[in-house]
Parts: sequence; structure tokens; C-alpha cells
Amino acid sequence: MLELNDPVWSRLTTAYGDGEEAARLLCRLVQAAEDAELRQELFELLLHQGTIYTTTLAAMPYLAEMAERTEDTETLADLYIVCGWMESGREQGADRLNIASSGEFRRERQPKLPDEAIASIAEGYRTGLERLSRLHERAAGLALKGIEQSSDEASIVIRESDENENPEAVYLLAAWAAYAGEIEAARLLFRFPEGDEYSGACPSCQADWYVWPKEDEAGILVVYTDDPVTVQKENRASATVQATAATALRTELQTLAREARRIGARRLAAAIPSLDGQAICPECGAEVSVWEALVG
Repeated sequence: MLELNDPVWSRLTTAYGDGEEAARLLCRLVQAAEDAELRQELFELLLHQGTIYTTTLAAMPYLAEMAERTEDTETLADLYIVCGWMESGREQGADRLNIASSGEFRRERQPKLPDEAIASIAEGYRTGLERLSRLHERAAGLALKGIEQSSDEASIVIRESDENENPEAVYLLAAWAAYAGEIEAARLLFRFPEGDEYSGACPSCQADWYVWPKEDEAGILVVYTDDPVTVQKENRASATVQATAATALRTELQTLAREARRIGARRLAAAIPSLDGQAICPECGAEVSVWEALVG
């Protein structure tokens, strides 16, 4: 773990410069983690359009400590989600837990660091992830509390949540997947938390795919090769996804579906069999994996 007064921070990178400003913000946040504006100011340095930096790696143990110490559920959920997003953006080596092999240390803009500094940053990041991974139940408190409060109107809530997914519940699941090493699932959920559209490319012909829920049929997905936003319905080629049986889902998606149901992300839970299903590409006619099209 890199001490906040270590001069090495000046040799680390952020989205907009070196790591000294981030170190100063961390010093302030250690005593004021509930300050949402200050957290956002720091996050903008550490995470930009899914990319993280060496300063992000060095900051992780401090963010984990804030998450452990805060008694504010919203602050905890924010830290838990954003740190999971950071992990999903890391340039991992062959061994996910060998943090020193992360690509962030080898970027052109990143000056060469002493081996001992890399080792210190890597160990702090690894232990920070472990500490954050143990906070899932606490971080999911808001979603679970919402389910408990609405239990008297369960039938109404289910219908509403099928139409309008709770993005915060999906973000929590995305972070949970990232901490568990399921990076493909984490990245997909961080990109498409609403569940009202997905995009990818056919693994066979590389045609663009736009995967949308079928109108009025929960959990059913349809593949288009033209953007449904810009091309009229009668002119769009499409194919309905053949969902995988719940018992045949890949292991990580079975686990994700169970957790999605538990914390109230019902639209996602219903869609997972289709996300792991097969579809005939409207462009080339090949039957291919929807999951591979979205995460490949």
C-alpha cells in the first residue's frame, strides 16, 4: 500500500495528469467519505470511460477502507459499485490476481516505476479488492430494503420492475461480478444497466447486432442487424433468440440470475436465459451464441 505522502504519487497517472491531486483528495476523503461531490471529483480522475490508471490502483485500499468505515448505505453502495467498475476496466494479465502484471503499469504515458513501488501498489490493490468483495450484503442493503418495503404490493412491483429495471441493482450485480472475477459479465452489465438494449457483433460474420427486448414479452430478446432507433420496423431483418434452459446456463450466469432475483433485478434475471441463448444471424444465417456476440 502506497502511503499518501509518498513522492511516487507524482509519477503515477490519472485521466488528466499525475497522481498528486488524487492523493490530496484521498487525504480529505479519509475523514469525509460521505461527501458525494468530493468522491465524484476523485472518481473522475481514477475512472474515465471505462479506463483506469496507476493512480487508481494505488487508491484502491483507501477506497476500501472508506467503504468499510462508512455507516451511510448510499456512500457504501457508491464506493462498492465504482470500485467494481474500476476492476472491470483493469488491463489484466494472464493471472487476474497478479496485479503487478496489469497493463496500466506499461502504458506509454506512465513513467517506469521502481519494482518496490509496483509491488506495494499491487499488494494494496489486491487486498483492497478482497475487502470490498466482502461488503456485498451491506452494499446491497438499499436494493434489499426496497424489496422488503414493497412486499405488500409484490404483484404490482414485479410488473413495474419488468418494465423499468432498477439500474442501481444491476450496477451492484456488475460490481459483484467484477470482484468475483467474472469480468465479461461485469463489463456487459456496466454498459447496459437498463436492460432495454444490448449491442455486439455476430461471431461468424462480424455484422453489428442490436439486441432488444421483445415488446410485451418479458425475457425474450430479438436480434437486429440495423439499429431499431434509425430503421423503420418493416425494413428491419430480425431473429428471435432461442433461450437456454435455466438448468443449462453457464455457471456464472446461473449464479448471476439467482442473485439478480434476490436483490430485485427481475428484468435482468428474466433476460439471462436469452443472453446465454442462440440466434440465427439475420445477416449471414449462422446460428451463434448471443453471449459471444455481446462480450466477444
